[in-house]
Amino acid sequence: MLVQERQSSDPRVIRFQPPGNPIIRLRRGIKRRHLARTQRNLVRPQGASLFSDDRSANNADVLGQIPPSDILNLHWVAGFIDYREFFRKVPGRQRMVWTLHDMNPFTGGCHFDDGCGKFTEACGACPQLSSYDTEDLSAQIWSRKQKAFSSLNIDGIHLVAPSRWMQEEVKKSTLLSGFRCSAIPYGLDSDQFQPRDQAAARKLLGIPAASSVILFLADWAGEKRKGFDLLLEALKPFRNDRRVYLLAAGRELPIHDLGAQFITTGYVTDEQQLSWVYSAADVFALPSLQDNFPNTALEAMACGTPVVGSAVGGIPEIVREGETGYLVPANDVVALRAAITSMLENKDAHARMSEACRREVVANYGLDVQARRYLELYTELVQRNQD
Repeated sequence: MLVQERQSSDPRVIRFQPPGNPIIRLRRGIKRRHLARTQRNLVRPQGASLFSDDRSANNADVLGQIPPSDILNLHWVAGFIDYREFFRKVPGRQRMVWTLHDMNPFTGGCHFDDGCGKFTEACGACPQLSSYDTEDLSAQIWSRKQKAFSSLNIDGIHLVAPSRWMQEEVKKSTLLSGFRCSAIPYGLDSDQFQPRDQAAARKLLGIPAASSVILFLADWAGEKRKGFDLLLEALKPFRNDRRVYLLAAGRELPIHDLGAQFITTGYVTDEQQLSWVYSAADVFALPSLQDNFPNTALEAMACGTPVVGSAVGGIPEIVREGETGYLVPANDVVALRAAITSMLENKDAHARMSEACRREVVANYGLDVQARRYLELYTELVQRNQD
């Protein structure tokens, strides 16, 4: 396992060390400043998803620090590897697996395309750059990625999509559709994420035990595609109901005047603490406009909290309609409100769903299940390489 310039006490982790050669360090510094300036000059719509360049000041230096291996598994590499340098210099017989956590590897820079669809041909005039220029940065990134991927052996890299939705998006992509792609869902530690005593969880958060609690949680909560504004609109009729609380967590959470029933925990990283947050809620709201295979849905279900989510991306692959939650059309505030209301009012159905949520995660989304699926893929690739 290789991590980027990050300390770790785990002996299995190899820390990336920037080269000590002063000329290389100077080159890296110049390139890093250039890329930072490029990012600063981007004009982004409010709430836009992350946008990343294909270039990196690390160039191909990462390759020199990777020990010999049968399989090299790439994950989220934005800003870490330089596509052109890395893929041009990777050894010809090196077999790679690339887990796609978002759309960035096959777009001109965006991590989610917001339905633009230009990645199916070629990027340019990017809406997420507020651009009408067909030769803009997104077009340049797309072109560089195309050249980088063209140097790869078609059998040398195998893509893994955490959702069948992402697998289908890969098939539409002009950059990566030629490579094989498997769907392997995420897994989680169901011992860490488990149901906690709800009354105790609410006491910790200062929420009355008899309240109805709706949870919204996202890494970047201010990102438009996560749908927080839609949830606020859906909950307007509950504003004066002192029994209903909105509990929210995440970075850059938009602060609104929602009265005493709005509680935010800020950004929580500790998994056990998160399990208490999930356990405090009656329903986890996931009103995303576009999503891959959100871990938050799995985490909520592992804690016995049913999900009301948009029927987009990989969410319908996680939430079983009427069994572990409800699915609603994206951007439909009325349907979102109705599903949340139904969840809060039908106690018997809620109890049944809560138990089903926990069973579903333990049976199908444990870390052992995910590890077995990857091991099967690794074994297949190594055997194919030996034939």
